[in-house]
Amino acid sequence: MGYFDATHLAEMGQVEGAAFTNTDSYTPLMVRFNQLHQGVLAQIKTYSLNLNLIKPDNPITQQSVCTIELQNVLCTQYLRTRSEALVVERLMGREEVATLKNIEARRHPVIELRLFSDYLALEFVMSPNSWWDQENLVGKLNVSRHKQTYHGMLRQFRAAYRMGFWRGTHLSNMHLTAAQFQHPRIMQEWMSTFEPSKDWFRLGIWYRHEDERLHPDNILEELMTEIKTLYQLYEQFLWTSDNNYREFYEK
Repeated sequence: MGYFDATHLAEMGQVEGAAFTNTDSYTPLMVRFNQLHQGVLAQIKTYSLNLNLIKPDNPITQQSVCTIELQNVLCTQYLRTRSEALVVERLMGREEVATLKNIEARRHPVIELRLFSDYLALEFVMSPNSWWDQENLVGKLNVSRHKQTYHGMLRQFRAAYRMGFWRGTHLSNMHLTAAQFQHPRIMQEWMSTFEPSKDWFRLGIWYRHEDERLHPDNILEELMTEIKTLYQLYEQFLWTSDNNYREFYEK
């Protein structure tokens, strides 16, 4: 049995919005998911990864960055610091509305841990609303050495990884597999179709709940191994003043 058993999964679809207001009202499923999140967060701090919470007091949400509406999921997003996020949102034109209270995860690259009835997904996601960073991605891939680095990183990813530009919380048939990551021509043609501010860029793993890698004794080590792998990609494309390739996109 995996980390989430049949009793936990039977609760999917029964979580009420009010249950997200504080941990005292968490259902057994949310308690279990929160325990996993807390374990992941502690390891993120141990490894000094620049992955943080937008709402530390309410880290669990049904609002995935992979869609524009609430879904029957539980998820947590890890991303740049709140102060860094505020700077980027103001650069994106949200000068009047962007405050530490209303920063939105969908406007930033995230590593999202997402639970639904069939899978536990771990993904690096850049939604169309994170167009500032999406343009940085496209601009950086216009530089030959960075494109080579990107292709080299992808070739190291495990066979379980999937990449695509679709929206929604579930795995689409329109995706590339890790075997296709091995071919620069395929990757170049695929990336040439990507449109900033229109497409979701996403790369991750969808684990079946019975997967032995999700056994309670293994799950934290498994997820952290893959978070560290995804973090390399996250760092490559995250916009900072020292990693600014938007002008290459504009050209």
